[in-house]
Amino acid sequence: MFEKLTDLITSGEYKEAIYELQEQYLHIDELTAADASYLCVLEASIWEALGDSTAELETIAKGLRYDPSNYELFYMLGLHFLNFNIDKAFLCMQMALFYCENDEDRMAIESDYLSLKADAAMRVRGVSVMILSYNDLEMLKDCIESVEANLPKEDLEIVVVDNASTQEGVFEYLSCKEKESNYTFRLVNNGENLGFAAGCNIGAKVCSPDRDIFFLNNDAVLMPNALFFLRMGLYDNRNVGAVGALSNSASLQEIEEDEIMKAVGESVQGKTKGGDDVSWHKRVGYRKALEIFRKYAGKRDISLFNPYIRHFRLTGFALLLSRDAAQAVMLEDGIFDETFYPAYFEDDDLGIRVARAGFQQFVCCNSLIYHHGGGEFSGPGEIMEESRARFVSKWGFDVWGYSLPWLDAAGKILEIAARKRDLVRIIDFTCGFGATASYIKYHCRTAFVAGVCRTGFEAGIAGKIVDDVVFGDPNTVMLPWQSHSFDIVLADTGYVSMGRIHECLGKDGIIITQEDF
Repeated sequence: MFEKLTDLITSGEYKEAIYELQEQYLHIDELTAADASYLCVLEASIWEALGDSTAELETIAKGLRYDPSNYELFYMLGLHFLNFNIDKAFLCMQMALFYCENDEDRMAIESDYLSLKADAAMRVRGVSVMILSYNDLEMLKDCIESVEANLPKEDLEIVVVDNASTQEGVFEYLSCKEKESNYTFRLVNNGENLGFAAGCNIGAKVCSPDRDIFFLNNDAVLMPNALFFLRMGLYDNRNVGAVGALSNSASLQEIEEDEIMKAVGESVQGKTKGGDDVSWHKRVGYRKALEIFRKYAGKRDISLFNPYIRHFRLTGFALLLSRDAAQAVMLEDGIFDETFYPAYFEDDDLGIRVARAGFQQFVCCNSLIYHHGGGEFSGPGEIMEESRARFVSKWGFDVWGYSLPWLDAAGKILEIAARKRDLVRIIDFTCGFGATASYIKYHCRTAFVAGVCRTGFEAGIAGKIVDDVVFGDPNTVMLPWQSHSFDIVLADTGYVSMGRIHECLGKDGIIITQEDF
């Protein structure tokens, strides 16, 4: 089918190959997913030969959208990372080997894989998938099967902690998996429902001590390569301690319903028959919701550029924690604080401890995981408020006051940055833990954000997100940056004087305050 294009590439006639490639792309909708993905392999090989790494990465991402199991694309991605991130190169080679069914190619990939594995610089650990289970047998089966489809058997370890399920068939299914799985599968049956934190702590102690830990709810289903892209995020640099995914239902990591429905051409009624607002995935039912989310995941471009949003906490439904971070934040009871019983805010608490231990935390926007949201705990509103009060009592502040970005201000900044098309220097006197800075920096790669925090506690956490940070009284603290050097000053005039604002503002600079909205 692509003989002419292949011959042109083989003979090094890349200009003519690009013209032929354009002709082939005119008919790409008529191709199978596998053929369309292979066309992307050929294109990526052209850009590799021409030394255009940006175009090569974009083409690999395009190809994975057509076929997420194309081993040649993973192999090419591994070669791309080889010279500047050996850990990512290893993970790519591992997935290439996982998907490859061609014996000859498999031997070549395995040679590179084993060479990287033996390299002293490579630090990738295996991963233990720790699933907290309670009823929901159908979802539990889908959850485990999705994990099995995401990892090679030789690198797969699943630990299931069942919190005293009452649904018929759960115990039998898990017992059978423990006996018959051809990979490491461990089952712990609790005699009672010990809650989220205690259940996860029990599972973490059963996980192999030399592995990273992926905490996963039993009502979560991984989309293709979701765990791969989480691991790529965890090994992006040596400062990353935890990563999480985007989902249809996950606090501060949630994809808007409108975006999902628009992408798949679906629509969902706004209320239940009783007139109550209910999440879209609950309104349509589990199977339909999973089908919709799979379609969305299949259509979403797999971003390989800037796929990470820096956060100071991650939602616990699907949380990959490095072993280094786990050891650094270990409490007497385990990784999670069991005073947050039965659930809620234990993930916020962990995020604060991970940040204070010096680790970055990423939301990986190229990792998609469906989350249905189980019914393990009755009266969630009351339980949530009780746990929220425990968090305030422990830390002395309400984390909800720090979690959301100032979207109006961030939107205005992004409009300004788009017009400027150059480095935009921003000083944020409303920095807090860096939520607004995180939003800005993800959507604008040319933004430099300096934060002014009120306390050292805030600055210690925000420092993992913003580019530079100081703390103290915003009107008197010595600022280490050159006067009149910022394009945008973000401030609450109730706390920051206009004199201090103008001291920071550069020529033709812009002031954004709460009074603008």
